Amino acid sequence: MIGQRRLLARLGERAVQGDVAHAYELSGPRSIGKRTVAIRLAQTLLCTSEPGVAGGCGTCLACRKIDHETHPDVRVITRQVDLERDPDKKFIAIEQIREMQQDLALRPLEGRWRVVIVDDAADLSEHAEVALLKTLEEPPRHAVLLLLTPTPARLLETIRSRLLPLPLRLVATAEIAEGLARRFGAEARKHAATAAGRPGVAIALAADEAARKARRALENEFYRLVGSGLTDRFAWAVDLAESERDTQKRNEAIELRLGEWGELARDAAVAAHGAERALRPDRASESARLADTVGRRELVDLALAMDRWRRDVVESNVNARMLLELFVLRLPYTAALAGTHA
Repeated sequence: MIGQRRLLARLGERAVQGDVAHAYELSGPRSIGKRTVAIRLAQTLLCTSEPGVAGGCGTCLACRKIDHETHPDVRVITRQVDLERDPDKKFIAIEQIREMQQDLALRPLEGRWRVVIVDDAADLSEHAEVALLKTLEEPPRHAVLLLLTPTPARLLETIRSRLLPLPLRLVATAEIAEGLARRFGAEARKHAATAAGRPGVAIALAADEAARKARRALENEFYRLVGSGLTDRFAWAVDLAESERDTQKRNEAIELRLGEWGELARDAAVAAHGAERALRPDRASESARLADTVGRRELVDLALAMDRWRRDVVESNVNARMLLELFVLRLPYTAALAGTHA
């Protein structure tokens, strides 16, 4: 685990003693480690090594089963999407919560606890939320529920009031760099800054060539847009708005772009002010060209606007096409980038 040391130390010390709440809310940006914290807590509670250790030993049968999602006392609930068979299957269904409740009604099979991880809890359907609330009101003594979400405001307030909040924070670049070096060698440090405080992003970039290519492709997509006219921009907006039957997957694609591109706009604004604190130093030439042709204030405003629109996509029910069309209208045009990223 990279980062969250204080939270993990406090949580782990108590969990080793069996002193845990029945329900937690693990919140924070995507790729920050919410699921990893949840898995480590489950391993702390169910590890069979003696004496117990915070985070689990990682080597006993129980810890290995949890890592492989085969432990009978740990259930992970996620959205099961099959739009070809069921076009309305866009949420965690009430049937999944009822199956979980049937499990929780039984005593643990191999350990002292039954642990449920709901990832992402904001995907619960309305009926599933109501059903889950009943469990939170009267949880079995052996139950520990971990609700993970980057958007806690989307949970019912009656649910949140019964959860112990565990907010995860962005991690310092130096700490991410040290974690990458330990896992992958000194060369991996270069991916720390580009993660913008999210260890999961840094690990993916360090370990997976496909992740690096995907990020490069998104960067190129941004620069193509900056160098294109309104006709091409509006066509792009329509294509992305209609790219997925599953609105959540589409919104995640939009959120990803606005987050990534906000960093590119931020780097250009930093370059325009003569500073050298780029999140993506390998794109210094493109940042410099943007900085040379677009005003400083416009770049700052663009970066702030993209972050605001990204949060709108995550936290509210926005009209995707309207948002994307507004975005391309606000996007500056730079002839210096036209045709360079085809």
